[in-house]
Formats: sequence, C-alpha cells, structure tokens
Amino acid sequence: MDEKGKNIFEQFVIRKDQETFTHLFEHYFDRLFQFAMSMVKSEILAEEIVLDIFTKLWGKREDLARITNIKAYLYISVRNSVITAIRAKKKVVFEIFDSATVAVADGHLSPENELIEEEMFKDLNEAVKSLPEKCKIIFKLIREDGLNRNEVADILGVSVKTVDNQIAIAVRKIADRLNIDLRSPAKSVSLLALLLCSN
Repeated sequence: MDEKGKNIFEQFVIRKDQETFTHLFEHYFDRLFQFAMSMVKSEILAEEIVLDIFTKLWGKREDLARITNIKAYLYISVRNSVITAIRAKKKVVFEIFDSATVAVADGHLSPENELIEEEMFKDLNEAVKSLPEKCKIIFKLIREDGLNRNEVADILGVSVKTVDNQIAIAVRKIADRLNIDLRSPAKSVSLLALLLCSN
C-alpha cells in the first residue's frame, strides 16, 4: 500500500492547493512516466501523456473525493491515454503489453534483504531482466510500484488470474535461473515473498 501517496492525495482533496498538487505530482510522475514509456517507447509522448493526466487532475480538483485509490486511478488513466494515443496514430492494438519494454530498476540491498549476499542479489536482478515482457511489467508494478494483484489487473485490463499466472511464470523462470528447487514449499514461499516485497 502506498501510504505516502494516499496521504498526499487526501491532503490535496482537502486543500486543493498548488503545494499539495506539486507533492502529488512529484510522488507519482517518475513511475507513471516509466509505465507510459514501456508502452509508447517515446520519451516525449510518455511525458506528454503523464503531464496531460496531471493537468486534467488539477482541473477536476473540486470533484476528487470520489477517487478511492489514486494510484490505480493514475495508472489506469495512463493506460487509457496510451491506447488513445496509439489509436490516434492509426495503429491497431491487439495486445499492447506483448511488445512493451520495461526497465526494471536495479535492486539495492534494503534492510529486509541484508541477509542476501550481494552476488545473489545481482543474479536476481539479471533473472528479472530476462523475464518475458508481460511478466516483467506485472513484476515491476507489484514489486517496485507497490500495486496489488487486483490493481494490476485493472490497470492492464486483464483478469486477476492472468496476473497470478504471470507471477507464477516469473517465479519459475527466476528460480530456474538461480537454481532454486521449487519443489520445496518453504523455498517456494520464501522466493515469492522476496520477489514481491516492495523496495
């Protein structure tokens, strides 16, 4: 759960001022920009899409109390704007996420991961980078952006079962790459917890 983003948004809903809006913008811009970039592959277009979403959000500031999950709202807005932008260029989109590219952030040892040797953590990041694009997007949204399975399903326009299947594929591929035997339930659960623990 993104408590900081939620708190900033709640303050913006109450105050409706430039200062809280700026904090909200700064909190979400980079993540939304990267998400848009993974689909449109153009920095200019990705930035334009995200800036347009924030401009519209500012314009609706008198009527924002109805938004219960600002993070999901923003990601879905980006997805919808990307689809609109691509259609406007007369491109047919059947499965936008099949050709998406995602730059997964390099992992850094956090307090939760202090017991993992640096070499293994490096191997883990390499394994993540080698995932199929759909797995990588879902992994990034859950692990790095802190979204839950239902939010990811809504954002990508897929079922929760599809998200779960992609997570399972990611875990299997990462385990194979790291030579971890998933037949042990304890190892399976430990790997899943490590992979989906937000930075």
